[in-house]
Amino acid sequence: MDDARAEIIEGLNVFRALERWGATLYAAWAAREPDARLRAGHLIIAEREANHARLLELRDIDGFVAQLDGLKACTERDRPKMVGCQRALDRSLEAAKASDPATHRLLSQLYGEEKVSGAWYRHTYGELTGRHPLSASLPLLDAEQVVRRADSACPTAGEPAACSAVA
Repeated sequence: MDDARAEIIEGLNVFRALERWGATLYAAWAAREPDARLRAGHLIIAEREANHARLLELRDIDGFVAQLDGLKACTERDRPKMVGCQRALDRSLEAAKASDPATHRLLSQLYGEEKVSGAWYRHTYGELTGRHPLSASLPLLDAEQVVRRADSACPTAGEPAACSAVA
């Protein structure tokens, strides 16, 4: 296996592990969240969250501000431990950019969705701590992101359809 392919696979494996645990964390918070908007935000992000597997210890923290304060503290605490993961993700993205355009598009799409999640959390934290006025915002993808997601689900020539209803 060539070096670029090995880097891509390592990065994808790291990303997959982070995604699964991130979804678990936000789903656990959503299950106990009484506010419908905050619960919906957690559930939307649980679908695509990829970066917080190491933070599973935070799943029992209640309260949005306390959860994000705990997340920030753990992120800072674990930053040195995560250097290898970040480097693997960076190498994977660069290797895919240079040699695998389809994987590069996928990773770019996923990273773009992660940015949406992070921006919503930062803004909502600001609302609940009094730095921003309250809003009804949710961590929704913009129209271009939704179209890219839909387009990526379409089979290309010679590939089978994802379900028989499309065929």
